[in-house]
Amino acid sequence: MAGRGMAAAIRLPIGLWMIVALALWGCSKPSSPEAEIRTFVAQAQAAAEARDVSALRALIADDYVDSRGFDRKAVVNLIRLQVLSHQTIHVFTRIGAIEWPDPEHARLSVAVAMAGRPIAQADELVGVTADLYRFEFELMRDGDQRWRVRQAAWEPARLEDFW
Repeated sequence: MAGRGMAAAIRLPIGLWMIVALALWGCSKPSSPEAEIRTFVAQAQAAAEARDVSALRALIADDYVDSRGFDRKAVVNLIRLQVLSHQTIHVFTRIGAIEWPDPEHARLSVAVAMAGRPIAQADELVGVTADLYRFEFELMRDGDQRWRVRQAAWEPARLEDFW
């Protein structure tokens, strides 16, 4: 029996073995802080495009507060308003500077374009109706070692912010 199981395993397509090997390698390779931040931005982008307020809420720290006086609840309500105001949301991001004041905190600058149609690259923004913002985020790791937004500031962006 053991020999037959091994023979069946060997007959698996080589592509499947490569996928398994890459998955195991990916699980064992430690993630860099920059890769974690980029993944965080990608998760936020995917949640926004899916119009998933719950997923976006999960990215915001419980003790969120910003210079405008918004707390977590107020920011979630702003997100909810954006989602309800748009039938479709397509997000294009350009990550600017990433800084780490210490291993548990990061500062991140991101240019964000929100449009009614997909945008694959910055030059597609010319002539497209889109909401352009520049965000400055302060992120912190929570007890589960996940990044959360602790503070944010935003202002209108210019096309130049996306290059």
